[in-house]
Amino acid sequence: MTPLVTIINEKDGAEMVLVPAGEFMMGEERKAVSIDAFYIDRFPITNLQYKKFVDATGAKEPFFWNNERFNKPLQPVVGVSWNDAVAYAKWAGKRLPREAEWEKAARGADGREYPWGNIQPDNKKAVYNLDPGTGAPALVGERKDGASPYGCYDMAGNVWEWCEDWYDTGKFRVVRGGSWLNHHYILRSAYRSCSYPEGKDNNVGFRCVKDAR
Repeated sequence: MTPLVTIINEKDGAEMVLVPAGEFMMGEERKAVSIDAFYIDRFPITNLQYKKFVDATGAKEPFFWNNERFNKPLQPVVGVSWNDAVAYAKWAGKRLPREAEWEKAARGADGREYPWGNIQPDNKKAVYNLDPGTGAPALVGERKDGASPYGCYDMAGNVWEWCEDWYDTGKFRVVRGGSWLNHHYILRSAYRSCSYPEGKDNNVGFRCVKDAR
């Protein structure tokens, strides 16, 4: 694993890891793409962090805020729209990741299938394929065997993560990573999906990035 370079984001207390500049193999076709260095949250944004934002700004509480399956302090926040995620990121002095940034943070530079390598997931690496009626996201960072080459957790399964990009301009925004209720095939780092920007689902959350200067 790449040696970790970390910072703590002052506003929300998030630990962020450095993803260095350079090329990586992106997409199903493993096309070489070059991007600048950036920091990314090591974990998805949690309910505890989102509560700081709600308390500080008066923002509306997430859709599943009072549902005990989804409201534990260290679970990833869900029930937030793309605009909610953007507002949080702006408050915290960050932004949503571009799709290429998200993918590099998830799979590293070598074109691997999953954050941990090329073998299929198991329940020590990822949270996936749970029952829609009873399942829920795990607490962030529990699946240590599933960490990415840069030390990011939960980038396969647990919750989908909003990205900055349009999937279909004016209609859908990109989400990445798969979630607690998806099949292992969808957890691959190259897999692309989308959601309505106003959607507030119980399996979609986010993490943030900031430019490295």
